[in-house]
Amino acid sequence: MPRQTEIIELSSPNPGSSRHLRVHRYGTPGARPKAYVHSSLHAGEWPGLLVLHHLTRLLDDADRDGKIIGEIILLPFANPIGLGQRIHGGQVGRFHLDGGGNFNRGWPNLTEPVAKAVDGNLSHNNGLNINVIREALVGAVGDLSRADDIAELRATLLGLSIDANIVIDLHCDSLATLHVYANSAQVADALILTRDLGSPVLLLEDTADTEPFDGANYGPWVKLCQRFNLDDNIAEQCFGVTVELRGENDVSDDLALQDARALFRFLTRKGIIDGDPGPLPEAQCQATPLDGVDVGTAPATGVVVWHKNPGDAIAEGDHIADLVDIEASDPKAARTPIHARTTGYMFARKSAVLVRAGDQLFKIAGLKSLAYRKQGSLLAP
Repeated sequence: MPRQTEIIELSSPNPGSSRHLRVHRYGTPGARPKAYVHSSLHAGEWPGLLVLHHLTRLLDDADRDGKIIGEIILLPFANPIGLGQRIHGGQVGRFHLDGGGNFNRGWPNLTEPVAKAVDGNLSHNNGLNINVIREALVGAVGDLSRADDIAELRATLLGLSIDANIVIDLHCDSLATLHVYANSAQVADALILTRDLGSPVLLLEDTADTEPFDGANYGPWVKLCQRFNLDDNIAEQCFGVTVELRGENDVSDDLALQDARALFRFLTRKGIIDGDPGPLPEAQCQATPLDGVDVGTAPATGVVVWHKNPGDAIAEGDHIADLVDIEASDPKAARTPIHARTTGYMFARKSAVLVRAGDQLFKIAGLKSLAYRKQGSLLAP
């Protein structure tokens, strides 16, 4: 079935302006497995825009050859609200400037309404249970508020993704290597995707109570599996994952085509596209716990002088950076050294040089959980 492109009109609070989502649909509606992929929910994060440009071309070729077995929904951009937020020529797309907060936080937790809908309707038949849960998820999304523009955007995106078997949310960091966030209940698929991408970092979270977009999709499956003591494969029915495509300026045809081909291979391995994906590449990392990430913060305001960079192997106690007090009376006493609190791999750091107290500076993936990290807080310290 040829690719279908749909324009979904969204409301706009601004007279004389309009917003929309562009949705590319491949395969037969309702076919399984179903994949959903979008980019730039944080609208100032751009590598995914070019990756999906290349992935669309690859999918168009596969579609012409009749190789789309399941259903694929692809949104070249996910956040027209954020894409329209510019201040003095710069994109400001991480937070909703009208008070809606971080675009990738605060997503609806559908576990409770779905649990009420399925209670008493589950059985020992996994196939029937999957259908019952999926139908309840679709119904719960249909009941979501659309009272303002960000609520409408969230309800619309979840309406496209909530019944998918695979949900891929493309982001990037400031200065970074490739890295992947997934849930530990879905580690098998996470490891496959990470190997196809060649990512040197896979971060696993144990809780399903977080509020980003991927968690809104996979979270109910994981929690319902635990609540109703269902078979473990129920928790794998929606593999939701966040892929961080390096740093914000890592935008090139070479990198984007490389990443698009990796996503295409993964979709092929998962039976959504017909073909031979080739042998699974060697793993570039082992999975590490999300609460094992050392999130370095600035102890005061000052200028950062870096001694380590993304891609470096780090030992606990390593000298990562100096913070220079630009108001110091004695230049010899102006520097505060910042050290690593874990052994691992630095996968991201801040690009800004002048920082404020409390600003996140770097992220190091380590194997051991860190006492100062809070469960379920994502990468907040």
